Amino acid sequence: MTRPARPARKPTTRAKRIARVLKVLVFAGVPLAAVGVWLAVAPPSLDGGTTVPAPDGEMGAQTAAQLAKASAAQGVCYGWQLRSGGTSVSRGSNLGAGTAVDSDPARCPRWVEVQASVTWTSSASEAPDSAWVTVAAQGVAPPPESRLDRFGITDGAFVDEPDWAVCQAALALPLLLAETGAVPPAPVATAGAAAGPAPEAGSDFWRDRWPFAVGAAVLLALAALTVAIGWFERKHERTRARPAPTAPTPAAGP
Repeated sequence: MTRPARPARKPTTRAKRIARVLKVLVFAGVPLAAVGVWLAVAPPSLDGGTTVPAPDGEMGAQTAAQLAKASAAQGVCYGWQLRSGGTSVSRGSNLGAGTAVDSDPARCPRWVEVQASVTWTSSASEAPDSAWVTVAAQGVAPPPESRLDRFGITDGAFVDEPDWAVCQAALALPLLLAETGAVPPAPVATAGAAAGPAPEAGSDFWRDRWPFAVGAAVLLALAALTVAIGWFERKHERTRARPAPTAPTPAAGP
């Protein structure tokens, strides 16, 4: 008894070969590209997102420059200190970013410094994020830290954007000290900088959920590219299956 012959396999068309290559590139390349972007833009932290950010170089330099103008006009030095978990994150003054206001008693016999301690807890912890703010001084009575609320520099602002909040609080010190009558009014530029709008809150939300957003974006990209590849393959299959046009046959003579 003879076995029936297997039907001949259809030859692989060029369109199918291209579609297969594209599928391999898409399903391997898109996830690898997403991981590469993730590692370059927002590398994972081993501390679960509890590292409090320090003011960047530009922000620190601009804050120190504004404080230098106020110090020259009022005869009092101003500075800031940001801490997290007992560790100094950032410190600066009118003497420069990274230079403590009490580091040079000869140049700064009188000084005022905003001191903030911010704690970010991990997403697995039930304890909330917190901030503690005070104003320290030497040679002059410090203004109460509660007056920082007038500029939107609240404990919540320190929790959401500690780097921005500590610089803005330092810039508000010359105006607050002038309100007590201890020094002349602060330069307008310094007061205006302190009253600048706060950045939008929401760091807690994205700090915990951004991996899900990246994953959803990768899945949507895969779905869209898969549909596009399927459309490309079907289009070329229909073109191949369409019969070639034939020239009309002339009618036979009588």
